[in-house]
Amino acid sequence: MALAPRILVTGFSAFPGARSNPSEGLVAGLAVEALSSRLGIALATAVLPTEYDGVGEQLPRLWRDLAPDAVIHFGLAGRARHVRLETCGRNACAPFRPDAAGRLPRGHVIEPGGPILRRVTLPVAWIAAAFARQGIPATISVDAGRYLCNVATYLSLAIAAQAPGPKPLVGFVHLPWPREERIARAPSDRPGWSQLAQAVETAIAVTALKARRRTAPLP
Repeated sequence: MALAPRILVTGFSAFPGARSNPSEGLVAGLAVEALSSRLGIALATAVLPTEYDGVGEQLPRLWRDLAPDAVIHFGLAGRARHVRLETCGRNACAPFRPDAAGRLPRGHVIEPGGPILRRVTLPVAWIAAAFARQGIPATISVDAGRYLCNVATYLSLAIAAQAPGPKPLVGFVHLPWPREERIARAPSDRPGWSQLAQAVETAIAVTALKARRRTAPLP
């Protein structure tokens, strides 16, 4: 009998320019035991600090402690109107953008000597199709930025690349501000809280399906 795939889901805390972060509440509010039982997975959640040092310390520790079969990072894209499924992480940092602790990155790259780009391994097309069926507005993105969202994506992909056996699935989903936040210039077609919560659970469910296929024993 196959073991339940271990799936780690993370959100981010607030950061300069965002007094709150929807991904934090959505991830922290997940019904972990109920989802684990319904999807046949071992689900773990964490909220990452929006800090360069914090991500650099906490994320590798989560990988070591949990040995996940899949990692889905969620974060805020304040200017986005729709959910954005990222397709890659870039080996670059925003050199002049401070984190939530007021600190700048230690360098211009995440992994000195590492590849310029690492492609996500989540089933992005499957997730996008599931979103479309549910009426969740979403786009596929080729640029996760240069801030902590990109750092987490690239770092997790780098860690996954070193894992023995089948490589863990890794990806990032950017969430827009929900329309209920009523922020200045917020387009009315942004998804609401309920749709964002649905998007998070759907991304987990689709990833669980893919992870089970990858971890199932051979007949």
